[in-house]
Amino acid sequence: MMQILVSSAMENNMTVNNFSSSSVNNSRNYHNIQYCCEDDSDQRQFEHVVNTYVPPVLIILGTFGNVCTLLVMRTRPFRHYPIGFYISAYALTSLLTLYLFLGSEWVALVAEKPSIDSQADWICRLWQFVSRVVTYSSIWFVVSMTIDRYITIWHRKKSSKICTLFMAKFATISIFIGLIVVSVHAMWTYELMDGCFFFHNDDDLHVVIWPWMSASCYSFIPLALIITFDILIFMGLGIRNVPDETDNEMTPMVLTHATLVLSMFYFLLVLPPTVINIVDQTYPPSWLQQPHFRLQLAKARVIGHYMAWTNTVIVFYICILFSQTFRKQANNMLKSLIFSKPDRRMYELHHGSDSSASQMETEISVTLV
Repeated sequence: MMQILVSSAMENNMTVNNFSSSSVNNSRNYHNIQYCCEDDSDQRQFEHVVNTYVPPVLIILGTFGNVCTLLVMRTRPFRHYPIGFYISAYALTSLLTLYLFLGSEWVALVAEKPSIDSQADWICRLWQFVSRVVTYSSIWFVVSMTIDRYITIWHRKKSSKICTLFMAKFATISIFIGLIVVSVHAMWTYELMDGCFFFHNDDDLHVVIWPWMSASCYSFIPLALIITFDILIFMGLGIRNVPDETDNEMTPMVLTHATLVLSMFYFLLVLPPTVINIVDQTYPPSWLQQPHFRLQLAKARVIGHYMAWTNTVIVFYICILFSQTFRKQANNMLKSLIFSKPDRRMYELHHGSDSSASQMETEISVTLV
């Protein structure tokens, strides 16, 4: 809207001899500005409704699903397999992401208080660094899951040596080290300026190039790896003679279908906001003069934002639907909680009372006889 006002002022200074045409242009600009302001009001209302009601739903569903996933993954046989370790790490980082970032933003919005990263300049820098390390670790855990399942399907003889719990822990440590190296630039590229924002300086080549390099590590490269290994896993399930996950001789095949579906959902839910971010960074300035485009882009940005957040919620529900072993184990845990066995003392009291009652009945019957 500021660019429309500036262009209108420049036209008024240059067209002194044509006052009538200038008046017509001014009236058109006025209607455009009024239309733009109405669109901005609708956009703010849309963002307020979505930001108020969607986060608590995601937090509730994500808390239940991720906690249940962690509990199931701590039982046999999942805790002995690397795929179980990756899914546990994914569920744990999803919980941290939901509470530290989405939850804190929602509380600040509802309470009408400044967000955590707006408290001080050093908090702004540190918060951006931590958020990147924790948030983007989940996409690399999905990559690790797909690679693990690819090796299990296509290289079954080597899988017992490569796909081990030790290698899963080593891969997890490597993921966090790599994200720390990539994300440390946030410590000096973000500043507190009426909010925690990226400080952009066109003269600094490092500031211009590094966001694209970090975006490659955060999104472009892992998304390419996910779709590549998903295709290979899908081909392997269709071509190769892969046993069912309930086969006792091939227990490492557990959660293969669930991993494939989870990675496909992750790709489909992250791809739209990635494309929107690219468009948001590269569209020409002339498009800003189109209020309808700006409105649609803003709505797409909000929708894409929460599409990506959905990935922190779905792991438990996908495992329940697509893994028979996971579903059976969750069912056993639920039964053990609901139909818990009585303790030994209650058992003895119960059977002692039954035996004494039967003995008393016997004595009464003997007396009557």
